[in-house]
Amino acid sequence: MFKNLKEKAFIETQFPVSKISKESYKERKSNTSQTLTGLGKWWGRKPLILVRATLLGLLMPASDDAVKDREIFLKILTMDEEGLWNRKSKPIPMTVIQETLNKKELEKYFGDDAQSLTNEDKQHIQKLVFNRLSYDDKLVYCDRPEQYELIDPVVWAQINEHLDTNANNLQELIEQLGIKRFGHRPKVGDAFAGGGSIPFESARIGADVYASDLNPVATLLNWASLNIAGASDEEVEKLKAFQERVYNLVDKQITEWGIEHNESGHRADSYLYCNETICPECGYRVPLAQSWVIGKKSKTVALLKDNGVDGYDIEVVSDATKVQFTEADKMITIGKAEVCCPHCNKKTPISSVRGNKKGLDGKTIYGMRKWDKDEFIPRVDDVFQERLYAIRYVSDKGRYYSAPSKSDLDREAKVVEFLGERFVEWQEKGFIPSTKMEEGIESSKPTRMNGWQYWHQLFNPRQLLVTGLFSKLVNELAESQKEMVIGLLGVNKMTNFLSKMCMWTNAGEVENSQSIFVNQALNTLYNFGVRSVTNIENVWFIKIQNSLISKSNVVNVTDARKIDTTCDYWITDPPYADAVHYHELTEFFLAWDKALIEKAFPEWYTDSKRVLAVKGTGDDFNKSMIDVYRNLANHMPDNGYQVVMFTHQDVKIWSELSMILWSAGLRVVSAWNVATETESGGLKQGAYV
Repeated sequence: MFKNLKEKAFIETQFPVSKISKESYKERKSNTSQTLTGLGKWWGRKPLILVRATLLGLLMPASDDAVKDREIFLKILTMDEEGLWNRKSKPIPMTVIQETLNKKELEKYFGDDAQSLTNEDKQHIQKLVFNRLSYDDKLVYCDRPEQYELIDPVVWAQINEHLDTNANNLQELIEQLGIKRFGHRPKVGDAFAGGGSIPFESARIGADVYASDLNPVATLLNWASLNIAGASDEEVEKLKAFQERVYNLVDKQITEWGIEHNESGHRADSYLYCNETICPECGYRVPLAQSWVIGKKSKTVALLKDNGVDGYDIEVVSDATKVQFTEADKMITIGKAEVCCPHCNKKTPISSVRGNKKGLDGKTIYGMRKWDKDEFIPRVDDVFQERLYAIRYVSDKGRYYSAPSKSDLDREAKVVEFLGERFVEWQEKGFIPSTKMEEGIESSKPTRMNGWQYWHQLFNPRQLLVTGLFSKLVNELAESQKEMVIGLLGVNKMTNFLSKMCMWTNAGEVENSQSIFVNQALNTLYNFGVRSVTNIENVWFIKIQNSLISKSNVVNVTDARKIDTTCDYWITDPPYADAVHYHELTEFFLAWDKALIEKAFPEWYTDSKRVLAVKGTGDDFNKSMIDVYRNLANHMPDNGYQVVMFTHQDVKIWSELSMILWSAGLRVVSAWNVATETESGGLKQGAYV
């Protein structure tokens, strides 16, 4: 989209969507090795290669030779044949080689009369086979474009000749193309900066950037992407040392408290809890789970044993037999909507157990007792109790599971005691949450389902004690803004893996508790896993994949309707008409972040501003979006552009987007459909930009 421009940009006339889609897919498949995902949780980051291609497409002028334009565009992105070969970092296996070479070539290189292959021969065979592969198959053996720096002077000479530039690298090219178009290095803005892909990649390849978001969590991630992922190697080493210092002090304190080690000196790395409720039919206490299989690979199960009085003992069995596995898997005590009592074999609707009723207006009146602010464990008469039923310890001989002993339960009591001694002070100082959950589609679920009204009640005592200790030490030890931010990111990542909403994974290679946000929701659980300090180590240590960013960048927490900064390009990824309730989900993190954000960024606010969030559907959503894009249109030059990256499966939303942009004073000049997610990814279905 643009206001007025004499010379068309490359992206207006063509865009290699197939190759960009394939590169985006490869980036998404790389999971934890993606550059920004290690900084923290965000929903729907756009692929960096898509951002890189978009900005280059905006800056490159379209000439009369469309074929040459495309050739040069792909060269710059290392997506041409030569670029792909240079990005090749993995050898093609022999099975693929033998399937690809013809009979004559196989005899020549691998027949009885073949001589020993030299390194030159091996390289020749690799290239011969590589050139015959499809683009998709080639990518299997290649680094991503962002992981490879184009430095070949011959290639740069070809690029410079076509574009009338004098660049030796991508950063120089971006600056020179910006000067040609605007008279200065280009400035890229993103008013819905989210997880930071657009500002980060724009800055990394040489543009000045302006990043803003209404949400402080998003703004924090953007600041981190530009100033931590964009830091020097020396700065990153200092930040790693700070993380190490905090972790070691936490580890030392937990060890001194003696709450993770048993009498043999073995240390726990996981705790498994379940909810327990009283069957209204027979009065038995029923531990709740949809399966009592603890680990399929480790062959570990939990078996319910009727105590003959009022409930069940839970036996943890290692090297379980097939019969025991079947028993554990079929002992379903909680279904989708009912409690299944194995004692009386009666089923009771879970809504009835919770005490839900229908009001005179037909609406549900939820019956769960609402927890008070000072509570962090259930009362003895609450509908749901929380029961520790298994612990995984680590010894010199490996890991093993056991049911909790009396000493284990004593350690549980000690955790509650330690937390109780610190609870009020830690809440006052912001080391653990104290805020109440506001009403919302997602944020009301824990109250309806479990009676939890305050954010800290989504965590059990052990999780509050450990995470609070990390938060306390970051607050006390951080001496610089970057140390505060790396500490904030660490605390946020920990809370994502340390909550009563973390499901235990019992299948596959890994038996561990998952992230809360396996989807875009706050889902309460009937059984959950809790990680120990040693098990949270890989989460606490932020994986920083840094590339030095030296260009100007500004990060603000602000309403997009109030931005007063002018940018040459606005590239935005706006809200998805309630596909994700960012304002509610991020309050989960903000509940922990308030004290440190105020310390690191005293000029920022620390709430989600959910009243101002662009959300909903229909007229309200459309009006908010029109106001945003009209404001951005008023803060760009006449020869500037806007690019909107929009993902939604509803055709109506797409048509409304067109009207929004038209009403904002913009004109759509081109649209490209780029696949950006893996098969199981996407914000729902139809994951196309």
